[in-house]
Amino acid sequence: MGYDGVSAAGYAYGAPLPEGARWWGGLLTDVPANVVAETGTRTYAFSELMVRRTWRKTVTGRRLHDALLAARTEERATLLVDQDNPKVRALYESWGWQTLGDLRPSLPNAPLFHAMLLPLLN
Repeated sequence: MGYDGVSAAGYAYGAPLPEGARWWGGLLTDVPANVVAETGTRTYAFSELMVRRTWRKTVTGRRLHDALLAARTEERATLLVDQDNPKVRALYESWGWQTLGDLRPSLPNAPLFHAMLLPLLN
């Protein structure tokens, strides 16, 4: 969480993928099995980054992103970007994320996502 005095400017959170995680179950792109094999310590799922409107288009989002990932011990991070948000995908690409492929979770009416990866320098 980032603060401007007593008010939150934004937040970021996630969690490590457990061994055998179903995170990749909706992957629509063919990738080698070893790319999506989870050990419980390999991949950190970056779940959410939110920046309050008054703090958008500043470095606040990048600072929250970097602060969260700096403490991680996993070899890589993953996130999902709704394919209807190309500006968000471009932002993450500018931060070093690469698209692995398309993913649709097995939930009713789930949107189509870009599954992205970022190597973590630990």
